Amino acid sequence: MIKIPIIGLDNSGKTSIVKTFQREFKSLSKIKPTKGVERTKISFMERDIVIWDFGGQEKLREKHLKKAELNFADIEHCFYVIDIQDQGVFNDSIEYFQLIHKELEEFSPDAIINVLINKFDPGMESDPDMVKLSETVGEKFKELAKPFKSNIYISSIFNPISVIHALSKALMGNSIIMENISVIFSDFVQKNNFQDMIEFIIIYSEDYIEIGSYFSQNVNQEYMGALAPEIFSAFDPKKIELNMAEFSLQSGPISIKINKFELSEKKYFLSIGFNQEKIDNQEDIENKAKHLKDEISKIMLYF
Repeated sequence: MIKIPIIGLDNSGKTSIVKTFQREFKSLSKIKPTKGVERTKISFMERDIVIWDFGGQEKLREKHLKKAELNFADIEHCFYVIDIQDQGVFNDSIEYFQLIHKELEEFSPDAIINVLINKFDPGMESDPDMVKLSETVGEKFKELAKPFKSNIYISSIFNPISVIHALSKALMGNSIIMENISVIFSDFVQKNNFQDMIEFIIIYSEDYIEIGSYFSQNVNQEYMGALAPEIFSAFDPKKIELNMAEFSLQSGPISIKINKFELSEKKYFLSIGFNQEKIDNQEDIENKAKHLKDEISKIMLYF
């Protein structure tokens, strides 16, 4: 059984992240402060995973640290969540992170620390002050995480794609395949000069796990947030779309083409987002993108 802890101060959004990952969107408004530790079991690709959601109130944080060996031993990935909108608790968050870091050094020295800069909600990417703040906070925690290997993610429950992107690498357990697929996507965009035309390329499993991705630096988070429920609902086996080899979605100027394919009796979904305001011939790009599925399939034979 693989244990993945999600840690942070109270109100940082830890439980909301777990609920969003499970697509339990209707329950988000009913969330109450976590008392103790809540455990969520997930099975993916023959991996049994338990997400440990640690309550973040001060008294609970003290209890978690007193049981450090139980809570922080034998960890592959640890997630630390920061509320980017609450600057008043940044110092407290840094202090708690340093205490967790100390325990991980003793009980899980090979862990990977994943920092989620959370509540960076759609629209904030257009605010230079918030962008600068998120970059500064990310750099600070990247430095604090040393000597551990670390990743910094931007997340918001209002853009579920960002939450799944942040959690997927840890859940997959095979980051090499994810990284190789992401390189293929990036190379495709760069070599064909599609930087302004393609907003994103993502491949998902039928379990809603991201297998690999490319995101434009200027991708619009509001459109992504609006599209996410439609994209994920298309994966529902009860939906007629699942029986189609490909289908399309639209949000503002963003057009998405989703291609379904199967490998080793497992279903996957290749999603490409086009910016129609900057594209002359989408069909031409789609034709050039057809080879992506073949390249991906070769890699995933080893998945």
